[in-house]
Amino acid sequence: MSSEHPRGLAPEHGDADSPPSFPRLDAEGMLLEPAGTGADGSSATQDRGRSWLAPCLVTLLGLALFSQQLVELIRMSPAAGQARPMGGPVLTAALALGGFSMTRLLQLLGFVTARRRREAAGQPLREVPWQLEDAHSLHAVWVIGVGASIALMGLLGLWSLLDGQPSGLEPGWPLLLIGGAVALLSRVAWQRTTAVWAALGDEH
Repeated sequence: MSSEHPRGLAPEHGDADSPPSFPRLDAEGMLLEPAGTGADGSSATQDRGRSWLAPCLVTLLGLALFSQQLVELIRMSPAAGQARPMGGPVLTAALALGGFSMTRLLQLLGFVTARRRREAAGQPLREVPWQLEDAHSLHAVWVIGVGASIALMGLLGLWSLLDGQPSGLEPGWPLLLIGGAVALLSRVAWQRTTAVWAALGDEH
């Protein structure tokens, strides 16, 4: 009886003389992804949005400024009955903690707005990872929290100003205004980004 496969051929590998194929591993023994896919299994042709370089640079700037403020604060010798000024350290700490999310939120708003314009112009759009459509919500919540923290420091500064016991946060109202503006603008950017993503989804 004749075999179902030609002599010298294996059904799995084709030519019997060729070495068997094994999964490709990297230097750490991890399975390499097939060409055209990413580490999460998504297609390499997906539109992953803007680079994270700018948010990282903003964070590094915030850390550098906060470190400078901290050194100056430690070296400072306030007069009797006075407190070390805390406005600068509060703002630079907020930039270090919230700069990444703030910049990323603005990036996502710009990204989805540009995507909407391309769609209106009839240009083809690449698929985006599903995580990208929800990322702005996480960043917005964090930035709103940072803004609220700045505003709280401003309220404490107003309280100490009225109480007559210096805390270093006086006069307080600049921090209150800055924190409120950061929280409000983040909320507006969050709502705007969500609305544009929803409009894009309604078109498909």
